[in-house]
Amino acid sequence: MRHPPKPLILLASNEAWQVRELKSALLAAGFRVVTTRDERETLDEAQNHQPHGILLDVGVAPPGYGLCRTLRTFSVATPIILTRPGQPTRDEQLEAARSGAWDLRGVPIDVEDLLLRLETYVEAKVELDRVSEDCLVDRVSGLYNHIGLTRRATELAAIAARHGLAVACVVFRPAEKLPTRAAGDRMARAFRSVGRASDALGRTGPTEFAVFAPASNTWAAARLVRRLADSAERNSPVGVRSGYSAAVAAQKISPHVLLSRARHAMEASAS
Repeated sequence: MRHPPKPLILLASNEAWQVRELKSALLAAGFRVVTTRDERETLDEAQNHQPHGILLDVGVAPPGYGLCRTLRTFSVATPIILTRPGQPTRDEQLEAARSGAWDLRGVPIDVEDLLLRLETYVEAKVELDRVSEDCLVDRVSGLYNHIGLTRRATELAAIAARHGLAVACVVFRPAEKLPTRAAGDRMARAFRSVGRASDALGRTGPTEFAVFAPASNTWAAARLVRRLADSAERNSPVGVRSGYSAAVAAQKISPHVLLSRARHAMEASAS
């Protein structure tokens, strides 16, 4: 019988001693752990791995709670627990909550209490993910959700490899923060209206969209970017950022790697 993988925790801290202590405790409690040391690594790993919970030391991206706010946009259901030196004040607790954190803990940490709370939070997240697997489509836009897109992209990659075809991945995000979630919904519907039936088009976050296109090389991916970006910008109050990656027929690259490369290309184009 195949058992489901253990829940994954993203542990973000630039304090080596804190990473050692918490990673050891998390592994002993039955979690998988991925660690990061700075803001860029944390954002990349959060997007690539979709963790079941995040432990984030505020020193990773001082000052304030901006990184927490960004991580919250990736998933409203993923528990985020912040840590900081000393005991937080009431005002700090309130600000952390406004930023989307589920808790703010002072250092030194009561590890036993932290693990008990984290286990409860993660159990709820795992159950939500299980239920979500029954629905592979974003209900608002009709696009694949993250789970549905992962499955369909894997199928398309296998078909492309079997028939010796190239495959490409394209990623889009708004160039600026959207004023409302409804604006993101309009952008999603715009992408869907011009998407090709042969491609897998998904909403990988509230304001991130990805396309896996079989039989598409670098040239075709660039054309796809222009077509979808034009449609999105006509229906959005802001412009869009984009990036793409393509694998030639002889390459065997997983959809996960293609998506990661497309995201890096998007970030590089904006810098």
